[in-house]
Amino acid sequence: MKKLQGVPTICAVLALCIAVMVYKFSQFDGPHAFINILPFDLSIYRMAGEDLNAGGLLYDAPYIFEFPFTYPPFAGLLFKVLPFFSKGALTFMWPSLMFLAVLAIIIMIFRERGMKVTPAAVLVAVLLTALTPANEAMHGSLYYGQVNVFLMLLVALDFLPLKRRLPGVGIGLAAGIKLTPAYMGLALLFERRWWAAAGAVITFLVTVVLGFLFVPDAMDFWTDAMFNSSRVGEHANPGAKSLRSLMYRVLGVDGGIWWLLAVIVVFALTCLALRTAYQRGNRSAAFALTGLSTCLVSPFSWYHHFVWTIPFVVMVFVSVNQALSARLSGKFGEQLAGLASVAALFVVSLPFMSVPVWFTMST
Repeated sequence: MKKLQGVPTICAVLALCIAVMVYKFSQFDGPHAFINILPFDLSIYRMAGEDLNAGGLLYDAPYIFEFPFTYPPFAGLLFKVLPFFSKGALTFMWPSLMFLAVLAIIIMIFRERGMKVTPAAVLVAVLLTALTPANEAMHGSLYYGQVNVFLMLLVALDFLPLKRRLPGVGIGLAAGIKLTPAYMGLALLFERRWWAAAGAVITFLVTVVLGFLFVPDAMDFWTDAMFNSSRVGEHANPGAKSLRSLMYRVLGVDGGIWWLLAVIVVFALTCLALRTAYQRGNRSAAFALTGLSTCLVSPFSWYHHFVWTIPFVVMVFVSVNQALSARLSGKFGEQLAGLASVAALFVVSLPFMSVPVWFTMST
């Protein structure tokens, strides 16, 4: 395994970027930048848990304004624990756990890419994690109290560890919480991990059975709610970023054959990317690119679903560092490799920059 090169330079630049990010957030939101209240989606999760604990239903009515519970019954079953925590405690715990999940994913990418997980590498991973609110998907997930990062961690457990003790379970659980991660099973098939694919299917079926056992109106989800993407949001909303939503807003195409053709093209490109990634032994690339493809082909994806951009830019960061460290030598060469890897991280991250950072940079 190789060491991450240019750690002092990397840490210095990342620390500066974090300071700039915090300043930009304060400029964008003013006195409200760092006020903590229970996020919107997390409030719905908590209310859903309260309903189930009281013997109520999940899918009979909206929870806040016109927004209903949009997840499978198994997710509601997990959310039953949330009402046992106060709103103040959840407001602190949820984002803290999200940051820990991102940190775990970054460290797994380091290991999968052949990097030694030294204290210096962990410090870099911590700084990268602290910088993730500059990513719009992460910023949105924090703002709304979303589950996206936790689902990504579950899927990562089937992709990134060198030893995978429970193959397929992570993807199966993630699909049981929010159906779209089932698409990630495509990568298992490409890698010819047949037992892992079977494990994912079995785990998902277990979540379905548990939902039927403990959620009174589980049948309503599987026969009605899951087929109604308008329950999740409207394609006209600029925050909707799936192919179908983009085609609706830009081309005036509302589903149909043209959307299906676009999905087929993205699917084919994903298969090509997976084949290339596995031929080169790059499971981190397969992980990130399949996740991004999932968001694109889904009938509806909010912008904060694209947290897969985080492992993608981290993979680029590590790849540039490794490529240059093989060509540059000496202390100066190491620091130059570190600087170049951060520069690559920044350039690749530009399209995914969070709104507070982007607007305060452009004004």
